Amino acid sequence: MPEDKNFFAGLVDFSFQQQIMRRIVKVLYIIGILAGGISVVTYAVFGFQQSPAEGLINLVAGIVSLFVGILIWRGMLEVALLVQRIAESIDRATHS
Repeated sequence: MPEDKNFFAGLVDFSFQQQIMRRIVKVLYIIGILAGGISVVTYAVFGFQQSPAEGLINLVAGIVSLFVGILIWRGMLEVALLVQRIAESIDRATHS
């Protein structure tokens, strides 16, 4: 496997010789957390505009669902990395 040199070169690598998943998984995780946090705040604000009880319910339910969503998102990203590591191990074992 060629050495990973440049992120942008990996994006235009149409032969898929460079793996960029390890590089972007941190960014994807942060984007997922930020998107979840923004949606919780948005739903809470809209709920408080309707009534205080609805806003409080949206806030509590949003925080719980944010934690569950973060766990699911983290698990999906870890599975993607695991599949990539398995593929790299198989590639090394068959080409050495």
